[in-house]
Amino acid sequence: MKKIVLLIFSIISCYGFGQDVLMQNGTVTACSGIFYDSGGQFSNYSNDESFVITICPEQPEQRTRLDFQEFSMELNADIMMIYDGDDTTGSFFGVFSGNSSPGMIVATLDNPTGCLTVAFISSDSGNTVGWAAAISCTEPCQDITAQLDATFPIVNAEGIIEVCTGENINLSGSGIFEVDGTGASYTWDLGDGNTASGEMVNISYDTPGVYLVNLDIRDTNTDNIIQGCPNTNSINLVIRVSGKPDFTGTQAADYILCFGETTTIEGVVNPLTLVYNCPPPESEETFLPDGNGSAYSTSINVTCFDPAETLTDVNQIASICLNMEHSYLGDLDIEIISPNGQVVRLHNQGGGSANLGIPWATGPVDSGSPNNTTAGEGKAYCFVPNGGFPTLVGGVQTGGAFPVGDGPETYIDNFVPEGNYSSVNPFDGLLGSPLNGNWTIRIVDNLGVDNGYLFSWELNFDPSVPQEDFSFVPSITSQSWDSAPSITEINGNTITVAPGSAGEYCYIFRTVDVFGCEYTEEVCVNVAAADAPPITYYEDKDGDGYGDTNSTVVECSDSPPVGFVVNNLDCNDTDNLINPDALDSEGNGIDENCDGVDGNLLGVDDISAIDIKVLPNPFYDSIVINIPAILIGSQLNVTIYDLNGRVVYEETYSNINSQLNINMLDALEKAPYFLRISNASEGLNVLKKLIKL
Repeated sequence: MKKIVLLIFSIISCYGFGQDVLMQNGTVTACSGIFYDSGGQFSNYSNDESFVITICPEQPEQRTRLDFQEFSMELNADIMMIYDGDDTTGSFFGVFSGNSSPGMIVATLDNPTGCLTVAFISSDSGNTVGWAAAISCTEPCQDITAQLDATFPIVNAEGIIEVCTGENINLSGSGIFEVDGTGASYTWDLGDGNTASGEMVNISYDTPGVYLVNLDIRDTNTDNIIQGCPNTNSINLVIRVSGKPDFTGTQAADYILCFGETTTIEGVVNPLTLVYNCPPPESEETFLPDGNGSAYSTSINVTCFDPAETLTDVNQIASICLNMEHSYLGDLDIEIISPNGQVVRLHNQGGGSANLGIPWATGPVDSGSPNNTTAGEGKAYCFVPNGGFPTLVGGVQTGGAFPVGDGPETYIDNFVPEGNYSSVNPFDGLLGSPLNGNWTIRIVDNLGVDNGYLFSWELNFDPSVPQEDFSFVPSITSQSWDSAPSITEINGNTITVAPGSAGEYCYIFRTVDVFGCEYTEEVCVNVAAADAPPITYYEDKDGDGYGDTNSTVVECSDSPPVGFVVNNLDCNDTDNLINPDALDSEGNGIDENCDGVDGNLLGVDDISAIDIKVLPNPFYDSIVINIPAILIGSQLNVTIYDLNGRVVYEETYSNINSQLNINMLDALEKAPYFLRISNASEGLNVLKKLIKL
């Protein structure tokens, strides 16, 4: 039932203080009370009525809101029309009749007056109970300023926190509220893609670098922004996080020592440059629920540029891209708001039921599932300056097939394909805006029923716009080797070590940077056993497995150093296509297989020690003798002598192929030997040196 009318207005303009308002001609200023038809609570409206009333808010920046809780008229005979403004020239919310209630109507953000104008016409016959609508006003956003209250570690003289990787940082912040901060939320943007919630937080960074931290505050006023009104400043707290410096060059002159040898180890350190990687300007997901005049906003805090840098050319913005879905383009206004409050309209309400992306919907007008919040599939819509592209409305296409809910049935609707588009208003409206600060996308849902999602949006600046350089090099304040008994001499950062027995010996080079962060580098050397014989290894610069006879090292290890091999069979160690395993193309003037001639075939008279390959050498218990093609199928005598000339192995091989395998040599002692390969009838006699490990 409608309430008793407390006061009937008959004057043209008046101020309301919680009283109810009856339908009449005139202007009313009110933010409370009930708006009734002319009959009040107990009576119907009359026949032949024609009234226009304007209801305005009490304070600037407020917006009038009417929530129709009862609504009944003679269908199509009596009609109500509602306008967004202080007269009937404002934008049209719609025509309402019968039991089709307007629901909640809110003056839009585009309406500078904040007023709503209602026109009502009744026929000359028949009437009914009319309507009752609660009057209220939206509250404008208050000024909110975020501030940093305390940190641990404390900031340095520049206002910067300097810490080590993984070190705990305590941040405490608050907001200065113009009106009231009760119930406000606090979110710290850590500058690395992560956030932390609360007025006081404990954080740390695992990756060295420079980070800009900001505190984002939202109050509980959802009248203008569904997530609450935000602060409009940035604290831009700089945090430098140290990382392990570059120890390249910290190395031993010799990593494998024969028993009794010494070596030097040099310590070299270069500090790590800490770099500010400007975080990608991309927002979080924002749900766009159904709403009449409700605004939804999502902001990104740009921190990449010099604080004094402003937008001087619209082409400094490469694109503004929204990844979103919505089932009714005609619901929406979309705006970009710069850090100093300059606004450019990207899309103006229009386009009817056209879909953005692939919404979860049941039809062109999603009246079948208005409360379903299932997310659809977003598509990217990028607004670019001076591109000559259509607006979203201009880009609407027909005949798109879309799933009904989860499918498999489909419905047909208009749609906007993803791609580049022009904004309704030119980007020139952003000229003079600071580049740094909170950039905001505001989406207003003007009509009922349909909803959607803004999954993310990004603001892409032209790469040629210079970014602020936050890089920093934390200097090394101390560097030294940890003490060890086998260190015999210290000369600056170079130590001489003389281990006294076989085994591994490790030495620690320790540094501390200006942040107080300590880093170490370990260098280990190995000492061979006292009876380990020295072995010559050959450098293999081209990595083909064959060494250069002219580049050697002598080690007391069974394993060659990195870059060295046990043989010296390469005839060109700068080309890995030239080695004993290669095919030799005759006539090109190149000895590809290192047999001493150009081509694969040799006569017996041409064969020498370099033409018969023995692998491995040094060896453990077996060797493989690679035989030149000219000797395949012949008989060879193989004899091994010790250094005293005694025969320790002798065998005759017949019908040999390209390789001759000699096994079971493990009984030989570790020592040098001579290998003779001979064939008296062919005049062959080749002598090679072997080393048994």
